Amino acid sequence: MRRTTITTAFGVAVLLMGCATKAVISDLETDKVIVQATGSDMSVITAEARRGCAIHGRVPVQISYRCLDAYCIKTEYLFACKE
Repeated sequence: MRRTTITTAFGVAVLLMGCATKAVISDLETDKVIVQATGSDMSVITAEARRGCAIHGRVPVQISYRCLDAYCIKTEYLFACKE
């Protein structure tokens, strides 16, 4: 019984960790930032865009997004960096 409980707890932890959104800047210019993300938490994605635009003293405005895989798990977001 104890082994089953530990295995189940580990499986649930792995699933929950897999749901976390990870975002990275893949392209950065003065007027735009592209963020690639796995997951859909827009607060994480927007925070990464804000970090990129802040380098040039600007703020991000989301323009578009596109799916990078067949299931739309990995996405790419385009943000304009506005003054």
